[in-house]
Amino acid sequence: MQVVQIVKKYGPVGGMEEYVYQLAKELPKLGIQVIVLCEKSSVPSTADVKIHEFGTHRKPHWISHYRFSNKVNHWLSANLNGSRVIHSHERQCMHNITTFHTTPYKLGKSRITKWLSPRNFFYEKLERRELFGSQVKSVVPVSNLLGTLIKNKYSVSGSIIYPAIHPGVKLSKPDASEKLRNHNGMSTIGFIGKEWGRKGLPKVICIWRALRKNIPNLKLRIAGVERVSISHLFKEKDSDVEVMGFIRKKESFYESIDLLIHPAKFEAFGMVVSEALFMQVPVLCSSECGASEILEPSHGISLPENTGLAQWVAEAHRLLTADINVAYERNWENVAIDYSGIYVKLLS
Repeated sequence: MQVVQIVKKYGPVGGMEEYVYQLAKELPKLGIQVIVLCEKSSVPSTADVKIHEFGTHRKPHWISHYRFSNKVNHWLSANLNGSRVIHSHERQCMHNITTFHTTPYKLGKSRITKWLSPRNFFYEKLERRELFGSQVKSVVPVSNLLGTLIKNKYSVSGSIIYPAIHPGVKLSKPDASEKLRNHNGMSTIGFIGKEWGRKGLPKVICIWRALRKNIPNLKLRIAGVERVSISHLFKEKDSDVEVMGFIRKKESFYESIDLLIHPAKFEAFGMVVSEALFMQVPVLCSSECGASEILEPSHGISLPENTGLAQWVAEAHRLLTADINVAYERNWENVAIDYSGIYVKLLS
């Protein structure tokens, strides 16, 4: 079996890109030949995963989507293979299956903006052809929350929308002795994310300040964002804050915290949640985060993003002081097996 994976950027460089990269690495172990079509790859081709790069395009994004799509279509037409499955993760039109990684596009309050703005019109068109193109047989969301949003927006039945296939986790298991040394007897809450505004860092800071009234030495550790970008969020009297910036070895961050707080306004999935759980760190996140659906009582809790600060603080305090044993497993081999079953159905 041959499977063509389509993604603009290929490699372990982001949430969606990591998903495609890890999936493509696991599929050959199941006897599936993988071809990746992309604008740019951060990793080289291998015998198992052959990569074709088409080059990047200038913004605006909606135009670059069309240009990339045209190059993909041309390659697929020039390299016909009747026994292949075309698996897209982008706004394409010649695929058999698409994995949906982001929120359905919103036009705003007034429908007239659809016709006045070329950007809105074409983003809608791109999304519709990705979901409902003539060759599309399966739509796989990365969370069931996302699947529900797709169904609600387009009033479609569940026949084409499959149950979510959650991402796996590719980290090294935590070392208990290392964790104890990093903590040094003090409690630490953590936040990680480049898009810190949407992911709720200001709320995390408010929760941390409130918690320090009862836990004076509570530390706040922030990763994924440079200090210069968020310095305005802190006061002169704020202490015990560490801003780590971009980190390559995520394990060191998770091993150094006692609780991850992720009050995102919306997150299609939120891989930091599953990564924290894998590293045996409890999580307090928003219900608008797709990964909230993997939380069990022993893992932590989710709250609606607009819940009052007092309840966020109370739940964070409970999770910091409770004896919680977090156990979560989800590897990329399981993800590949889930998709291979869909591929077989599509070919048959």
